[in-house]
Amino acid sequence: MMISTKKLSSAVTGAIIITTITAMSGLSAKALSLRKVTNLESITFFERTGGTFPQPYTFGLYSSQLLNRLSILNSSSYDFLGKSIELYDIFYSDRFGNLDINREYVTVKSVFNYGKPSGGGLNLREMRFNFADGSTEFANLVADFTVLGNNGHPRTVRNAIDGNLLTHTTAKLSVKAIGFQSP
Repeated sequence: MMISTKKLSSAVTGAIIITTITAMSGLSAKALSLRKVTNLESITFFERTGGTFPQPYTFGLYSSQLLNRLSILNSSSYDFLGKSIELYDIFYSDRFGNLDINREYVTVKSVFNYGKPSGGGLNLREMRFNFADGSTEFANLVADFTVLGNNGHPRTVRNAIDGNLLTHTTAKLSVKAIGFQSP
């Protein structure tokens, strides 16, 4: 597992958490648009809010959620949510999180409007590719992330790529590049 980190100093003390996760296809040695990966049908994002097991959110390769970046995340503009206060936007991107539907990355941006003493939010468990033959592959690479606010835990970034649906990231974590590193 390769993890490269980029920390931003921030005066944010709690009000807003913005999380960004970008996933890369490592399914071939060359960079390949995710939409062109052979037999790839959908991408599932696992988020856990309360309880033990995560909620899966699955999107087809040509879904409007993956093809478009939302200009704002709020109660009427999101791709999926954990609770009504945990909002997520997902889209194809370059490795820096810029919308690009022909690239090998997926970015997850999210907002959680609470800091301490709130225990956490934005509990992303995993991201998984789903293939036509029933096989799957979890993300296994974090290329970049940022920690913002007062209740983020940078060490939890590894939980987004450990292949374990019982671990998760914790609020105020901004991950900019998660991907798939081919053997």
